Amino acid sequence: MGFRTLEEGMRLMHRKQSGLTLLELLIALALTGVLTAGVSMAIGQVFTGTTRSSNHMVAIRQVQEAGYWVQFYAYMAQDMTVTGQAGFPLVLRWVDFGTGQRHKVEFRLDESGLRGSYYVDDVFDAARSAKIPVFLLVDRDKTKTNCKVAGGSSFSLPDNGDAFTITGGDTADSGVITVTQGSISVSVTGSATYNPSTGAWTTTGPSDTVRVAAASAGTTGSWTSETTKAAVAAITTDSGAQAATLYGKCKMLVFTVTATVGTGRLQASETRVYKVVPKPVS
Repeated sequence: MGFRTLEEGMRLMHRKQSGLTLLELLIALALTGVLTAGVSMAIGQVFTGTTRSSNHMVAIRQVQEAGYWVQFYAYMAQDMTVTGQAGFPLVLRWVDFGTGQRHKVEFRLDESGLRGSYYVDDVFDAARSAKIPVFLLVDRDKTKTNCKVAGGSSFSLPDNGDAFTITGGDTADSGVITVTQGSISVSVTGSATYNPSTGAWTTTGPSDTVRVAAASAGTTGSWTSETTKAAVAAITTDSGAQAATLYGKCKMLVFTVTATVGTGRLQASETRVYKVVPKPVS
C-alpha cells in the first residue's frame, strides 16, 4: 500500500523507529536484574560446591594419613596405653631385640592438633619425631576423635568339636570372630547375636553367650572384643587328645579420627575408624 504523500510516509516511519517507552525500559531493567541474580546465584553455588568438595578431599587425606601413622606404630607395639580424655595421650611401646633399645611413640591431641613424639630409651628423638606429620585439621572435639584398647585373643581348636564360649558381661559388647584355618559352627543364647557372613557377634548382658565350636580338625583363628571389661571367653569343650587353647587376653587398638575443614556452608568432615587386630597364634 503506497503513501498518499511523502510527508505522511516519513511520519509513519518516524513513529516505528521511536525509542522505548518508560514502562518498557523498567521491564527490561527488571528482567536484566533477575537474569543477573540468577547467574550470580548459579556461579555462587558452583563455587560453594567446588570449595566444599575440595575441603572434603583435604579432610579425607587428613584421616587417611593420621590412620596410617597410628597403625604403623601400633603394629610394632608390644604394649598400648590409652590415658586421659578420649584415650589421649596414646602411648605405644616396644623393644628392639636386636639392639635392646626401648622405643616409645606418644600421640597427643590438643589445640595444636594431633601430633606424635618419638622416644628411644626415654630420650626424645627429634629426628624421628619430625618424620611424623602434624595433623592440624583433625577435629579437637574428643568425642569425635578418640582411641581405646579393646580385648580378645587367638584360639586353637585342634580336634573336631572343641569349643570355647564368649560370655557377656555387665556392659554390652561386640566383636569379630576370624577363622584362619579350618571351620566353625556358632550358637548363641539370650540376646546374643552372630552374623556368619561377617563374623560379627554381640552380647547385651551376663546371660548372653556365643559358643564357637570347631567343625573340622585343626581350626585356628581369633576373636576380638570392643570392651576390655565386658565379655570374657573360656574353653568349654575339649574333646580330643590335643588341648584346645585360648592364648590369653590380648589387645586391639580402635582409633576413630575425624577431620573438619572449612566453616559454614563450606565446611566438610570425614570420619574413619581404624582397628589394629592381634594376629592369631598358629
